[in-house]
Amino acid sequence: MPLPIHEDLWRITGTAKALAIFGASRIVVLMGIAFSMGHIPANSAPGHWNIAEPWRYLLRFDSGYYLDIAAFGYGYSGNPLEPQRIVFFPGYPILFASIGRMLRISLPLSAVLVSNLCAAGAAVLLFWLVARLWDRDIALLTIAAVSLFPASLFLSAAYSESAALLFTVAAFACIFRGRMVLAAICAGCLSGIRPLGFLLSIPLIYAIWRENGRRFSIRFLGHAGAAGITAVSGLLGFIAYCWIKFHDPLAFVHARAAWRGETGLPAGHAALRQLGARVDLHYLPNLSDAWFFLVFAGIAMAVWKRMPMELNLYTAATFLALLGTRVFQEQGFVSMNRYLLLIFPCMIGMALIAARRVWLSISAAAVFGAMLFMHAALFAQWYWAG
Repeated sequence: MPLPIHEDLWRITGTAKALAIFGASRIVVLMGIAFSMGHIPANSAPGHWNIAEPWRYLLRFDSGYYLDIAAFGYGYSGNPLEPQRIVFFPGYPILFASIGRMLRISLPLSAVLVSNLCAAGAAVLLFWLVARLWDRDIALLTIAAVSLFPASLFLSAAYSESAALLFTVAAFACIFRGRMVLAAICAGCLSGIRPLGFLLSIPLIYAIWRENGRRFSIRFLGHAGAAGITAVSGLLGFIAYCWIKFHDPLAFVHARAAWRGETGLPAGHAALRQLGARVDLHYLPNLSDAWFFLVFAGIAMAVWKRMPMELNLYTAATFLALLGTRVFQEQGFVSMNRYLLLIFPCMIGMALIAARRVWLSISAAAVFGAMLFMHAALFAQWYWAG
């Protein structure tokens, strides 16, 4: 049945506004990169690389590992203290390598193109999702929060965050429309893109339980089992690949030791040191990781009763996983903002709190925009890896 004309118009105008907000945030990123070219000397530390293409400023740090995976596949020496690309999941490089071959463009260009297209698609889907669950004003504020969040820089860089956000939002859009098969497929794709992608299986199974009348019947167990396996199929596939090729199904876990040993501090001590670090413009990107984690946790608790249980389960599971795998490990809060970027229910929470508080919306947008500008400038010149 065709949609009413006014609903078609609403979708078109809403989509245009969401894309305009996201586009404006990308201008901030480009301004930060342009500023860095004239005012921030490139970091001359060893190990940094470059290409001649103009989008090279969005190809930094982890981007090199993704490009190597797309070009040469995986390798693993068996030495867990040597940084290796096996720790990076295959979903994103498979995606941009496939698009690159289809369009006959270079891998670096394809990586940046796919990231930005995925981010734009995620913005549109998120707008539709939030507008359906709340209203258009909350939806637009949510898009602004996601787009201007300092770590949203990685939605345009050759990193996996944009693809992960797209499949996360798509999975929830399917869940709230009752399309559990498509939701499980989206979750399965996500589990092959990011290490914590398998957590989507938790709200998915809850939604199936709710759809089955909240009863633990044979029918529910069958549907939940099939959906759960599908939702972690990307992760299971990567485990099988590592087992067959390297005779170590958890090679991607063992190889992370090379990154865990960066601080040389006992587990949990790095987090305490980062929380107590003095405010310093040179330390701003890493300092914000710790405090944004606490702010997001506070937002999640403040809006818990205003959120559907599926979103609450996803948020709670992700926070618990981050506490166990990062905060209470040697890394502490390092790179936390990139993980927080994917907890979009907290962005919705920001919108719910800021709604009808114009001063708060403007202040948050100004602070986020300034931080995004500086994060982009530092990333472009190899001073900050996210």
